Amino acid sequence: MLSLKNFRNLNEDELAFRKVLSIFLEKIATGCVHCDNVEHDVFRAEMNLLRDQAENFVSPAVMLATAGSAAQAMENYNIEITELLRKHSSELQAIVHLITETALKIGAGNARATQRLQELGHRFEQAGDLEDLRAIKASLNDCLSSFREEVVRQKAESDGAIRALQLEIERRPSGINPPSDRYDTVTGLPRQTAGLLAMHAALHNNKRLYVVAMVVKGIQSVNTRFGSEFGDRLLRVFKENVESKLSRADRLFRWDGPAIVVLMDRIDPIGQVRGNIRRILDERLEQTFHLDGRSVRIPIIAEWIAFPLIPPMDTAAKQIDAFIAGQPAAI
Repeated sequence: MLSLKNFRNLNEDELAFRKVLSIFLEKIATGCVHCDNVEHDVFRAEMNLLRDQAENFVSPAVMLATAGSAAQAMENYNIEITELLRKHSSELQAIVHLITETALKIGAGNARATQRLQELGHRFEQAGDLEDLRAIKASLNDCLSSFREEVVRQKAESDGAIRALQLEIERRPSGINPPSDRYDTVTGLPRQTAGLLAMHAALHNNKRLYVVAMVVKGIQSVNTRFGSEFGDRLLRVFKENVESKLSRADRLFRWDGPAIVVLMDRIDPIGQVRGNIRRILDERLEQTFHLDGRSVRIPIIAEWIAFPLIPPMDTAAKQIDAFIAGQPAAI
């Protein structure tokens, strides 16, 4: 507090200047932007200390120095708050990026909405003021509506596919179907219909799976030269070898031609999954046949693709079929 002696030594102008400075420092302390509790408390404490100095020192020089110190403290505080806001913006952009990436995967079948969402992500990163953000929010609402419609469409499409598969199974008379209707007689694996049902169930339960399609090369040539019995043996050896290297949670299915499809239950990234498949199939595998007193050794080699299972289900089925059809003499 100002002493009586000091008060008496002040003229009217000095008293007014001191009063203005005190009010100014108090308003800076109470009216500063509040973004971080620690920074805010430190700044207010510093302003209060400077205000006390202004009220207890008579010298105009001291009061001018106090005003300068307050201005410097305010500048430093603004720098800290600006950096804090920059970090907040960066974190928010990272969150928006994660949401965008997830939405892009969910809406993979909607190319227009996907492109719009990517554009909105770029616009958000470059947004300069509140009006930009409001415009982005309005566009985002329209874009997400398209995604919701796409999800509904994919669900309806997937449900239709599963109903068609179930009806196909129900139309077959029970109890008289040969095992080959459900299981492949060569490999003993469930057939393609069971694989499609498994993919639908995984998508319906939001289960993460990878699809691996493998086509054994040269089966048709072996069948032509030595007979289908030898081609079947190659496919069985290949199946047994792959099955022995996979997890128990992985499921194998016989597809069209010399093709086997695996649904892999993994949480690993796609690169790691592909690396595992590559190591399995790069191992040397061969089968020896004895014909007319001579031995014929035939290598077993397969072409393959691997990709994550994402809706709609028919996208995965078409990708598998296109890959098989693209292999020379695959059927």
